[in-house]
Amino acid sequence: MMKSDGCLSSGMGENPRVNRVSMRDLAKEVGVSVSAVSLALRNSPKVSERRRKEIHEAAERIGYVKDGRVAELMEHMRTFRSKERMSTIAVIISEIRKSEISNYPRMVTLTKGVEEEAKKNGYGVDFMYLRDLGVTPKRLRNILLARGIKGIVVMPFPSGVGTFEMDISGFCVSTPGYSIVKPTINRACPGFLQMMDELLEQICRLGYKRIGFIMTYPPGGIGHKLYSSSFLYYTMLIDKSLRIPILTREDVGIVGIQKWMNTYKPDVVVSSGMVYRILENLGYKMPENLGFASLELQEDHWQASGVDHRYGLVGSEALKLTFSDINLNHLGIPENPKVVLVDSHFREGNTLRKVGRARPIKLRTTK
Repeated sequence: MMKSDGCLSSGMGENPRVNRVSMRDLAKEVGVSVSAVSLALRNSPKVSERRRKEIHEAAERIGYVKDGRVAELMEHMRTFRSKERMSTIAVIISEIRKSEISNYPRMVTLTKGVEEEAKKNGYGVDFMYLRDLGVTPKRLRNILLARGIKGIVVMPFPSGVGTFEMDISGFCVSTPGYSIVKPTINRACPGFLQMMDELLEQICRLGYKRIGFIMTYPPGGIGHKLYSSSFLYYTMLIDKSLRIPILTREDVGIVGIQKWMNTYKPDVVVSSGMVYRILENLGYKMPENLGFASLELQEDHWQASGVDHRYGLVGSEALKLTFSDINLNHLGIPENPKVVLVDSHFREGNTLRKVGRARPIKLRTTK
């Protein structure tokens, strides 16, 4: 029977089958949905801590007791659904074969980040190497549909920017990096502008004055533009006598680098592992007579000073964007594509050293 305060009674002489307080009764008592009660009783973070506390207190107040048989059945159903979801995320890798991926450390770290995030959310991963599959975009789409795959992460093209040709309508798709220029999809990316700002500030704190930048990124790419933008802004803040023009990719080689070094005499070079090896071959010793800062530690020896792009986290964040679209049932090309930027980490390494008084250069707007 119902008490005057609106709570259900559970008197000793009453039939417990008839008078058991149900989850629906508890939901009505608190004024929330049955699903919210179910989540709260399992301490799910999908329900706020305040609301969880309110529901637990109400359950104790009105005498709600979990039915062990029902709980066991629901847990079984949730586990079954979780297993059903396994292997539903596709990671599409273009241009390289599975046997070649170890030659692309950046790709290895990206895919590992995606895979770890998938496992945390109860998903398996289908890695689809398009060169191995040898399928057309239409055939690829049919394979994904036949496997019941809804979520996709498209890996960047090793060769640079390009178009992902498959029709993505009906799928939730994201990508790590800026490589996929068409279609315009959600993406997670390293913060190229921020990482160059941070690197230049670190170099200035060590007392280096003549900073040279050798560009090895392809012209037109986002990395090329953002690195250059940061460096050119830096040159506006320093005395003209310290400004060194960027050595562009087409001049990168033993002859071009040697001529540039002789002409501008930088005391530190910002570039990639390929340039580091050329400088070594030219007789420079880092950091004894030349500082070196790497923009791509993933592709250099791991003892270098420079920035870690944190590609594992980039891959993880890309998959989170796919999960978000799955949960919201946002399919196909997004109306308002999102870009998530992942901050880099500076690592001291062994190719930079303190050479003089710190120079107070402020490039980053945030720390």
